[in-house]
Amino acid sequence: MWVPRRGHALGVERRAVAARGAWARLVGLSDLEGTKVVCDAESALCRRGWIGILALDGTVTASVPRPDLEGRVAEAIAGLTSEEATTPEVVRPRLPQTRAVLGPVSLFYPPDSFSVAQLGSVEEVRGDEIEELFAAVASDELEESGLAEITSPAFASRTREGQLAAVCGYRLWPNGVAHLSVLAHPNHRRDGHGRRAATVAIARAINEELLPQWRARLLASRALARSLGFVEIGAQLNFEPA
Repeated sequence: MWVPRRGHALGVERRAVAARGAWARLVGLSDLEGTKVVCDAESALCRRGWIGILALDGTVTASVPRPDLEGRVAEAIAGLTSEEATTPEVVRPRLPQTRAVLGPVSLFYPPDSFSVAQLGSVEEVRGDEIEELFAAVASDELEESGLAEITSPAFASRTREGQLAAVCGYRLWPNGVAHLSVLAHPNHRRDGHGRRAATVAIARAINEELLPQWRARLLASRALARSLGFVEIGAQLNFEPA
């Protein structure tokens, strides 16, 4: 579990501020401060019609799809820490009745001192090879990775024999964020290929003056983010109201 405002102690103040600004633009705010609830049926914090909670760098921002939920959700998250507000067991009993929950997912960003060193041979890949990688994993795993939605080139890491082992890219969000996605072939995991592909994708994003963002639900994805040097400074949690 992440620790609120831990990022500042690890030298991520500049990118933490950038992350807050980027999310604020998505939800139509000037900045993320304290605890706040916004009413927006089209909110970028969650699925349409859902309640979204974003905890970032010590702030808590919730989005509700209907005005009648605004006060009730505000009361539910009042007094909660950012960690508590994104812990289902803590916040869900305080909310209006909900049918389903998604998350939490952790949000990682590079620290201010972050630097990228290319590891091994990584190249851009497209076409049939990517389709073969997609076919090698379960559909829910492909959806979890988000790789089918990237707008950047797909950066590949190969085995010594030339087989495609992992691919990473990012989807450009309208707030200057490079939302990273990575997928490794089931036969070539835990060999460093995901890290190699991600390193190049991150370097490309930084060179284009984008803010790299890693969103992870699974433990393996969180571990990969940390191995890359990223720091966890927030989380998201979504609920479907009854």
